[in-house]
Amino acid sequence: MQLSIRRQTVMILGLAASLTVALIVIATDEGLRDRLGNTYWIIGLALIGSILLVLAGYVFDQTLVQRLKEIGQQAAAARAAADKSDPDAASEDPDEIMGLARKIEQMARSLQKTEASYRAIVEDQADLICRYKLDGRLTFVNGAYAQFLGRKRADLIGQPWPVLAADLAPWRVLDTWPESASFETDLTGPDGLNRVVQWTHRAIKDRDGQLLEYQAAGHDVSVRKQAEVALRQAKEAAESADRAKSEFLAIVSHEIRTPINGVIGFSRLLRGTPLSPEQLGYAETIQRCGQNLETLVSDILDLSRIEAGRLEIFPAPFSLRECLDDVVRLLNEPARKSGLFLVTEISPGVPPILDGDQNRLRQILTNLVGNAIKFTEKGGVTIRISGESVAAPDTPVGGLGPYVLRGEVIDTGVGMDPVQMPRLFRAFSQLDTSSTRRHGGTGLGLVISKRLCELMQGDITVESTPGLGSTFRFHLTLASTRGDSQLPFPAKPETTRAVPRTEGLRLA
Repeated sequence: MQLSIRRQTVMILGLAASLTVALIVIATDEGLRDRLGNTYWIIGLALIGSILLVLAGYVFDQTLVQRLKEIGQQAAAARAAADKSDPDAASEDPDEIMGLARKIEQMARSLQKTEASYRAIVEDQADLICRYKLDGRLTFVNGAYAQFLGRKRADLIGQPWPVLAADLAPWRVLDTWPESASFETDLTGPDGLNRVVQWTHRAIKDRDGQLLEYQAAGHDVSVRKQAEVALRQAKEAAESADRAKSEFLAIVSHEIRTPINGVIGFSRLLRGTPLSPEQLGYAETIQRCGQNLETLVSDILDLSRIEAGRLEIFPAPFSLRECLDDVVRLLNEPARKSGLFLVTEISPGVPPILDGDQNRLRQILTNLVGNAIKFTEKGGVTIRISGESVAAPDTPVGGLGPYVLRGEVIDTGVGMDPVQMPRLFRAFSQLDTSSTRRHGGTGLGLVISKRLCELMQGDITVESTPGLGSTFRFHLTLASTRGDSQLPFPAKPETTRAVPRTEGLRLA
């Protein structure tokens, strides 16, 4: 190839030299100039023009060869990987110009293959893909876009993008558009149905960062939107039905309590009249069943109010000692009849006066202690009360500061295994179906206690070992009066004990 170029150079330079010699000979021969006359000047100008034309052709060829060499180098760098895998790659051509032309042709074929591949990917997409200029006019749309609008692709090119034309985008034509954005629009298809399309918008730039155009890809999310609406409606319907159920239970339970109170009251009056032993037993059974039914209705009423979100907490100052004494007095008799001890321990430092809902705290303790007595056959039940103040440093002296009251109800009963414990706090759930006949109850007490603790920013947990007993722990967020209202406590924990065959309370 280099030899061919040198041969062409020698031939061109030789021709130029011959023409130059001929011109010199004609210019120096005066006799020839006289004989030729005016023809002399014509021949001289013709020779000069030929020399200039040959030299110009030579310079042009050299420039073209140099430019083709540069193109060849760039093509070789871009096609290094393609030449190894392409079986049609051309080998070194004897003629440099033809070789470069072949390489350029191969690059064009490679670019066509790449473009066809990417075009196939775009055309196979079910999403709507389009590109448009800064003025909002379309420069490209894929088949899905044209099919969605029910028009030919050629008719859409050059037309305004409907999203911008209808002011459905977050920006307008000639505004400063973001380089990337995502938004949803409502578009009407050729079938007249309204579709919700989610667009992903981004800017297309060249190597120098100059903005060329914008691209938008739209995904039809109408089915998902309809499913979300249906799910939301189903959720609202379920919540409405649940509220209606809770309100129905609350109304019915409240109405049932009136005749129950009459049954309990008149059975109590009946026991005060002269009755035979058999009749007295009947009256006691009526009263006991009425009391059990009253407890059940009260639990259902509380649970329905909690589920309906209508149960409120009414905080007020109360004595913790009196609250625990009420629970012990209420459950002392069942514990004594079962041969069990009932002990209450209050750790030193617990404020005597707390601010909270005393009735709900008493209800929690009654449910936990009553449940412990119910499932304990020997030993007893211990109630331990402790707490800690979480008052902020800027709480004024004598003011009400947050106080976390902690309690433990420990029994020596039958216990539970880990498989049974998750069922404890489910409504109408019993660990043993026979326990309903043996011990009574519906499983609502623990559920209500847990919900009450949660309403007072607390919770209930349980630890248990089969055959060794259970420990229920709870904590509540109340308030305590700081300052002079703090009463002194003895050095050891205060203990109130109820023992078998002993009436009343005493300090241990």
